[in-house]
Amino acid sequence: MKSNFDFLQTEFPVLSTFGCQAEKYCFSDPNSCLMKLGMIGESIVNLMFTYDRIQLPYDNTAVTRIDTLQREGLLTKDLTDILHALRKARNKAVHENYDSESECKILIEMAYSLCEWFMQTYGDWNYQHHDFIMPELENKRVSVTQEEKAAEERQAEELTKQAEQKASTAEAISKSERQKQAGKMASQRPKSEAETRYIIDEQLRQVGWEADTENLRYSKGTRPAKGHNMAIAEWPTNSSVGQSGRVDYALFVDTKLIGVIEAKAIHKDIPSVIDYQGKEYPRNIRKEDSEYQIGEWGEYKVPFTFATNGRPYLKQLETKSGIWFLDLRSPANNPTALHGWISPMGMVELLEKNPQEGNSALKALPYDFLTDPNGLNLREYQLNAIKAAEQSVIEGKKNILLAMATGTGKTRTVLGMIYRFLKTNRFKRILFLVDRTSLGEQASDVFKEVKLEDLMTLDEIYNIKGLEDKNIDKETRIQVATVQSMVKRILYNDGETMPAVTDYDLIIIDDERVIIRTKLEKPSKIKGLALI
Repeated sequence: MKSNFDFLQTEFPVLSTFGCQAEKYCFSDPNSCLMKLGMIGESIVNLMFTYDRIQLPYDNTAVTRIDTLQREGLLTKDLTDILHALRKARNKAVHENYDSESECKILIEMAYSLCEWFMQTYGDWNYQHHDFIMPELENKRVSVTQEEKAAEERQAEELTKQAEQKASTAEAISKSERQKQAGKMASQRPKSEAETRYIIDEQLRQVGWEADTENLRYSKGTRPAKGHNMAIAEWPTNSSVGQSGRVDYALFVDTKLIGVIEAKAIHKDIPSVIDYQGKEYPRNIRKEDSEYQIGEWGEYKVPFTFATNGRPYLKQLETKSGIWFLDLRSPANNPTALHGWISPMGMVELLEKNPQEGNSALKALPYDFLTDPNGLNLREYQLNAIKAAEQSVIEGKKNILLAMATGTGKTRTVLGMIYRFLKTNRFKRILFLVDRTSLGEQASDVFKEVKLEDLMTLDEIYNIKGLEDKNIDKETRIQVATVQSMVKRILYNDGETMPAVTDYDLIIIDDERVIIRTKLEKPSKIKGLALI
């Protein structure tokens, strides 16, 4: 029977073989299927290192190899997501004897798309896309003996050696040319809605949501529950649009319906989805679901709505990338593109947040405790810096720069500013970002030693997480971290909980100047700004 992966037979027989075997096992032995799909991903990563003569990383793990290729500019974020998905599924299959027919069906199509990209980048640059055809259900009757599986393993070893030998002797292509071709083919790669859903599930899990499109579905009996933060798939509404009025995800914190998500294929214009289905579903929550509502805002029965196609935010493709968000509580609010998902805790805090009250409190709070000789004892120029920064925040500015040379008391100035922001509740949680560990340790020492009010230090008044603390909680008010650690946690995350875009509503970056940002973006961008 013809296989989707036959197109690889001439250029990359090892990938063709793994693909054919994955199809064979898709219904009859999902555990073996997931292993074969993982081997496709691993083979592609290893061959990329060989073809492009890239030195293997010192920490030569599968995760690090994938992340190295992304840093080299050869993998886009969506391709990296596929490779990590295949790797994780294979690990579960090997170590936990995990199997899932539904996951095989999603991942085999993603692996096929990855293989097409690999062919177009490292094989035949003229290869044209062909639609994937799901293997037929007759494959359920396939039975394979242990001896046959052992023969498959021996064949895989031999084909892998041949592939590596071919790659090592292939004509070298310049790095810039390879990057250009890789990026071009990645941008043209079709992405199915099933792939988008799979990636969204993983992204939601990383910021604290329970998400599993295949299993956490309304039709399978999943309902909101105390102590759980769930993204329940295909939640019904009274709307007549879309899939019989079912919204792709309904977000519940405990039993409170707090948001909805509409996931679309990659070619869709996301803001238009927000304006149509993103508003339609919150208007049409069913009467029988009123027990989950937390309020009404005009015609809307849900406060927050999202739309995405799974593509990471790109300014040049703004309307077709990112996670678009709209706060439905005020008609004056406009849809905005986010770099990531809001966590359950972030959703609750967003409901409670009132910047206008915080601004009023800032204006009313006197500055005398900042100049107390027994406390911070700030000088006039330091006080003026704080006042200027606060005024910019009140005016709604997103980026503020305080140029302060070494020895002029940056950290003490920032300490006074942080205390005023937290005391007035203008900001809920602050990230203090430094470009080297010594600066972080210095800041932590100041936070623990310098008296503020009532002979208490910042460390005694508020919950502060230091350089070694990765996870924040509801009580955390200040997080001290290095740029490098935040880059690793966000860009090269391997399953641990990662920062959500609302975890920090103020970021202070300390190098030779002080840079203040009132929203969380990619740490790489923060670092670039800090080096201007």
